[in-house]
Amino acid sequence: MLVTKAMTVSAAEAMLSGLEGDAPRGPAKLPTKGHHHHAGGEAAVVQALITWAQMIRHPALQTYVPNAEDPDGQMTTLTRQFFGIAAALLCDRASAVNGAVISEALRTHALARLDVLQSERPREASRGPQYEVLCVDHLDRAAPRLLYDLDLEGQPSLKGTSAFIEIARQIDRTIVPRELSSSIPPSFTDAVGGALYELFRNTEDHARVDERGNRLGRSIRGVQARRHAIPQTKLAEFVGTSPPLAAYCARLRPPRATNKDLQLIEISVVDSGPGFAAAITKRPLAELSPMEEADAVRRCFQKHATGKTTSRSGLGLPNVVDILREHGGFMRLRTGRQSLYADLSLERGTSYGTLPELVAWPSEREVFPRASGTLLTILLPLVVEP
Repeated sequence: MLVTKAMTVSAAEAMLSGLEGDAPRGPAKLPTKGHHHHAGGEAAVVQALITWAQMIRHPALQTYVPNAEDPDGQMTTLTRQFFGIAAALLCDRASAVNGAVISEALRTHALARLDVLQSERPREASRGPQYEVLCVDHLDRAAPRLLYDLDLEGQPSLKGTSAFIEIARQIDRTIVPRELSSSIPPSFTDAVGGALYELFRNTEDHARVDERGNRLGRSIRGVQARRHAIPQTKLAEFVGTSPPLAAYCARLRPPRATNKDLQLIEISVVDSGPGFAAAITKRPLAELSPMEEADAVRRCFQKHATGKTTSRSGLGLPNVVDILREHGGFMRLRTGRQSLYADLSLERGTSYGTLPELVAWPSEREVFPRASGTLLTILLPLVVEP
């Protein structure tokens, strides 16, 4: 499998298409650095890497790192990127460009960055206008201090909404320029934190085991937040070959305080679980027809729908949809063989609990290639007070 430098949704879909059929042979070839980070693109590449890693007993990488000594610091460059650290922590074996084995050295670099991402100050490991948190369940690194407390029995327990609102404040300080950050109203930050909490809680509830409750052999759960400042002249480049995203962005206007670039906040939450349909039906994806899967995915957005046997409220996704409607957001969902989107800016004023209008992502194919886990990307126009 070849991972291209382009961190786009279409590049990720091409990778998934290449994984169809028999298990892939040979190592995945990984660039040192990605570019063209379209909305949700890098997280989509991470989902493709998860799919690849779960298909193979011993996944291997081939990198452009010169050798284990790494005189040019390319291991650091690679693992400072979301797709790079994910690949390094999902693989069993890694080789340099000359074929030398660099597995131990690459894992050491990846774990060093993971230590920072799982600390109270993950923004210290951020690069540019970006913020990431990563859980690596199969390496028993599943509970970053920023997201979890210890309960009375010493077991990790996910923090509540207020903690995620504080994370949203950290995201603001990390990815939004100071001249804009000071003008963001608290209601917007609260909305971002609330959405982040609901999305991440979904991975806690559904994405660490398969549909039968068995622990996954390779499991990562990650959050990536970034800001996109898009000049009107660069809008076509940003939306790429995505008509839904192009239509959404065409209706946006720059904040009045800047009157220059479109400002979008992206939050992508990705996991390695069984996916929405398998989680709610408790059936493997192979036992579901595409129509049954699509119906099951849409059912996840109903009020009180849940795949948990415990008494969760089942309001997480309806809450996210409500936040996006209120703030004119956009959502893309990639799970199983489904790729869907909802332009919630067109549903403002819709009553709480009403199912969003989920539309198939444009494609020449009727059925998308299977993707492991779930990727949900939300976009919110940055609100700045005049």
